[in-house]
Amino acid sequence: MIIREKIDKFRTLLRASMKSEDTEEWLDVHFTRPIGLAFALFWHRFGVTPNSITILSIFLGVVAGVMFSFTDTLYNVVGVVLLMLANFCDSTDGQLARLTNQRSMKGRCLDGFAGDTWFFTIYLALVLRLWNEPIPLTTVPWGIGGLALAAVAGLLSHSPQSSLSDYYRQIHLYFLMGKKGSELDSYAQEQAIVESLKGKSNAFWERAFHANYQYYCKSQERRTPAFQRFHKALMAQYGSIEQVPQELKERFLKGSRPLMPFTNLLTFNSRAILLYVTCLLNCPWIYLLFEVTIYNLMYIYMHKKHEKLCASLMQNIGEERQIKPLVILFDFGGTLDTQGCHWGKMLWHGYEAMGVSVTEEQFREAYVYAERKLGSEPLIHANDTFRRMLSVKLSLEFDYLLEKGWLTIDEQSVRKMQTRLEDHLYNKVETTIESSKNTLEQLRKRYRLGLVTNFYGNMSVVLNEFHLSNLFEVVTESAVVGVRKPSPEIFRKAVAAMQVEPRKVLVVGDSYTKDILPAHEIGCRTCWLKGEGWDKQEPEAPVSDLIIHELKSLLAYK
Repeated sequence: MIIREKIDKFRTLLRASMKSEDTEEWLDVHFTRPIGLAFALFWHRFGVTPNSITILSIFLGVVAGVMFSFTDTLYNVVGVVLLMLANFCDSTDGQLARLTNQRSMKGRCLDGFAGDTWFFTIYLALVLRLWNEPIPLTTVPWGIGGLALAAVAGLLSHSPQSSLSDYYRQIHLYFLMGKKGSELDSYAQEQAIVESLKGKSNAFWERAFHANYQYYCKSQERRTPAFQRFHKALMAQYGSIEQVPQELKERFLKGSRPLMPFTNLLTFNSRAILLYVTCLLNCPWIYLLFEVTIYNLMYIYMHKKHEKLCASLMQNIGEERQIKPLVILFDFGGTLDTQGCHWGKMLWHGYEAMGVSVTEEQFREAYVYAERKLGSEPLIHANDTFRRMLSVKLSLEFDYLLEKGWLTIDEQSVRKMQTRLEDHLYNKVETTIESSKNTLEQLRKRYRLGLVTNFYGNMSVVLNEFHLSNLFEVVTESAVVGVRKPSPEIFRKAVAAMQVEPRKVLVVGDSYTKDILPAHEIGCRTCWLKGEGWDKQEPEAPVSDLIIHELKSLLAYK
């Protein structure tokens, strides 16, 4: 009875580790996963961590690769056994992480590194094995030709095939099980995470993972333009995958399901079996040739069918650009108060105008210090005006510059200079906001207006200060709703408060990473108010629907 209960518990855990029959491979279901789960339960009993298992899999995979460099059958058999054990460990670490709840960014980095390391070693081993071997039907050794064939097979075939297969599986799970049942990530989302982690302590592994992963996502997205258009149209019309009609999701799944066997064939198991057979028969060049020819033909077929499926479904939902927006959501800081000029640059130009004798590098350090101080300590209160907020910010900066010894005049002179700078900046902001207000009043005749801003809980006071309160139906302020940009969630809250679909919302902001990317992520249309940025870095292919350089350009938008 006890044995039966343990078997039932094991089967329950095994089923829980599998996401969908559509995407699971027969060999994994009946062989790799059960052994991996048995290993996970075994290691769990002895307190071994998932990362330790991943490191063990790297070691096993590398040694396996070395074994394939020999022509001796015994060495090759050892290589087969070691690579199988490495694969079991790869299955084990994820299941052990779920059992022990020990997921970490370091673990994700190691897990991604493991498979790449195995196959890099394997391809290098095959090159060494073939180097002095004659090309079939000739007496000419493979030499550089073997290296070239392995490079094409590994870098130009294996790598893109695996990444696109993984992408298509995650897309299928996304439509089948929703966002929580899939690991479908985007370049925009990953880039926003990388930006949000800048300057944070104890975030090395997390930033390293996302910094590398964003380019992996970008590669997948670049090769799937039809799916990107289809997905964007869906998000614009429905807001989330959960809101997409089931009938439309089923039509996608019906077209995607026949491609899932190809996604499985283009990943580990079929490659490993082919590698084992060709090495044991001492003809590993067949593996490389198979990779370059047969696998690439499967890859091309899978890619074309998937893109065709997305293009056909796109016709049924129409282009989201044809829908007239009803709501415009504005950012405040850097948008309405400076018309696209980053506040760091706005302050620096003020320093220059007032003759503050510090370098731009010294100012930048003081600016970053003040921003972090304001973000970590409650120095701004709910009843503070914009003028008071500006005064606090400048005090922090000038105190820092004095402490560093970069301002060489007496403190009384420094404070007079600070007051003059405060007056200069406030007057400039007043003039800019008055111009913005005129544009907003005209837009309000055609659209409903809202505000989405990272602020300190005093946004209502600031809006009253500049006579803007009557222009916005909804104000979504980070300190009030408990979520900050660049999280898309703050835009979701704003859209929900306006009681409108994301596809009927235009978001206007000066920050590409904090405004444009997260708003685009949830399906809103976006307008990038592109002014003088904090640095000169620019996105290669902006996702914004509009790019303007002054706010009044919106008046021509239809």
